[in-house]
Amino acid sequence: MKWPALVLSVLCCLGSFSAFAAAPAGAAVQIDPSVRMETLDDYYITKGSTYDKITALLQNLPSEASGLSGDYYFRIEKKLTHDYFYHVKAYDTNTHVQKGNYFFAKDESCVWRLDPTGDAVMIYGSAENLLKKTEIVVYPKKIALGSYGIIRVHVPGMLPYDIKLTSLNANVAQISDKMNIVPVSAGKTDIVVDLKIGSATRTFTETVSIIDTADDGRDRGMSPSVGIGIGVGWGSGWHHGGGIGIGVGPWW
Repeated sequence: MKWPALVLSVLCCLGSFSAFAAAPAGAAVQIDPSVRMETLDDYYITKGSTYDKITALLQNLPSEASGLSGDYYFRIEKKLTHDYFYHVKAYDTNTHVQKGNYFFAKDESCVWRLDPTGDAVMIYGSAENLLKKTEIVVYPKKIALGSYGIIRVHVPGMLPYDIKLTSLNANVAQISDKMNIVPVSAGKTDIVVDLKIGSATRTFTETVSIIDTADDGRDRGMSPSVGIGIGVGWGSGWHHGGGIGIGVGPWW
């Protein structure tokens, strides 16, 4: 693996930031729950090639990226998060206070640092493979006039993304400022979804049908008074989101 080149690329995007070894004011102090556990191997990866490659990569990242310094040890959960990420935490050797929180892609393509503030930052690699695991869901597929549809983004790890929606037939459906799909007239149109995670982008195309309210069918759309979507009041162009649907986190 060519770690130095990838790390340098990520750091150029990150700029300078402070390590978070000390939790910010008001943040809860996280203590290693495994301190008194007798069967660590039932829940954590404690040895072997997977343990070695994960810990070696994190230890070799610059402290400005990982937020790690001093003496610490790792806990790697056996159960994958969304079948893609190893959830890794670092703890102070003496106090057992959490010093770092990470998602490590099982294909080693990227590593994300999960900050106590709720932010997530990619500190290694590329999000190209992560985008391949991401799913776009239009709900409902049939939208009745007088209602609206929404886009749900399923990103492994519920990590942040940027999104842009475009209707290819504005006479059938349009995209509102709240990123809802608003019916205009009966018919079909494709919705182009441009998704960006880090510097990687991927385009999805989803077909929606606009139907008259008198048409027989279920899941015909959301009530126009609810007002939910990808986000609220972002205007046109790219919009920032995170989590499954419109939610963001938490990761711990």
